[in-house]
Amino acid sequence: MGDGLLDQVKRKLRITWDDPDTDERLEGDIIPSAEADIRFKVGIPDSVEFDFAEPGIEHRLLLAHCYYQWNDADDDEFADNYSGDIAVARQKWEVTAFAEAKKQAPDLP
Repeated sequence: MGDGLLDQVKRKLRITWDDPDTDERLEGDIIPSAEADIRFKVGIPDSVEFDFAEPGIEHRLLLAHCYYQWNDADDDEFADNYSGDIAVARQKWEVTAFAEAKKQAPDLP
């Protein structure tokens, strides 16, 4: 892919200018907040290193969440509009967690 997460978010938000204050708002506030919220909503454990810059449903959710934050939209609007994608991603992470638990304790049903 090559581009960092900041560049991907700026493209999603159609930010074509270079401004340190804009970058600071994105890197210091919006992106970390979106990462934490997506981790929570889909169930990505804190112990798991996850690269939101890589393609996938989590990446799409993060970009959408950043879009909502940039435009000062209510988090409830994001959750309502992306509830289907959040549910799919959550199921993925639940299966991943179960598979990992099964490795640790093979006697699980």
